[in-house]
Amino acid sequence: MDDQRKRTIIAEIENWRRNHLLPEHYCIFLLNLYTEGDRPNTPASVGGNERMGTAPGMLSGKVNSTSSVTNSYAPRTVSPVTGKMVMAWLLGAFVIAGLILLAFHFNRFQTPMQITIFACFALVFYILGLIYRRSAPPLTHLFLALSFVILIAGGVYCIQKLDGSMPFILFYLGFVCMLLCISAIVFGYAYLLYAGLLGLAILYGITTVHRVEMDYTWWKSELYWVPLACLLTGMGFLMNKANVKWAGVFAVCGLAFFFGAEIQALYIPAAKRDMIQLLLFIKVFIASTLFFFTRGYWYAWLRL
Repeated sequence: MDDQRKRTIIAEIENWRRNHLLPEHYCIFLLNLYTEGDRPNTPASVGGNERMGTAPGMLSGKVNSTSSVTNSYAPRTVSPVTGKMVMAWLLGAFVIAGLILLAFHFNRFQTPMQITIFACFALVFYILGLIYRRSAPPLTHLFLALSFVILIAGGVYCIQKLDGSMPFILFYLGFVCMLLCISAIVFGYAYLLYAGLLGLAILYGITTVHRVEMDYTWWKSELYWVPLACLLTGMGFLMNKANVKWAGVFAVCGLAFFFGAEIQALYIPAAKRDMIQLLLFIKVFIASTLFFFTRGYWYAWLRL
């Protein structure tokens, strides 16, 4: 590089430094780079028309070659405050204040008013989850968790306060599980479908335990669970080409259903523990064999 071009570049860097067009440490680094640690005195004439004609593009080749070094010195910038951020903070403050107020005065309300409060909070959190699902996914997960916790805890609390029967509570929880499955499709989150299907499995086990307990036999118990397990696992294999994510959820939940009879038998006094252990060993062997021969599917579903 000739001396005239080097002086022009150094003068331009000095201009950037004086006018704060680049951070101070950037300019010092570039000056040391071009002067090799010995900064020469640049004449005033260099800062005239030559400076105006020199653009940052003159230094692009040299700057790009050292970008990996200068990036390590880049200061951390704070993201600007936006209207959504302000609204989120204000909304969070109002929600916390409202929850504190309701915690102290909730028992003074009548039961219909309590149901309305639970429903409004659950609906507001669900709508917020829809609003922030693209711009702030972590907030969406938080809002969905709050919405369904309020639905489950508040709904069961109100049903018990109204002296609702156990079948009605199970029906309500089944409705919430179906809502979880629908929300999984709306939001695209696999864990919501896992929660919905496994919740339905638990409710199914609770509602059928008394029927299985009457004249209990191990094969009768298996008839309540194995067909469902085969149905869900088969759906997983059939849906694999169309949607791998949902296929994995159905297949994994089907595998969990496969062991449902043994889990349910633990709560039946007539079930023999030796028979439960034997059936578990047999099913583990069958499931392992299926997993081995179809491991290509399961690796993709479980992201192994």
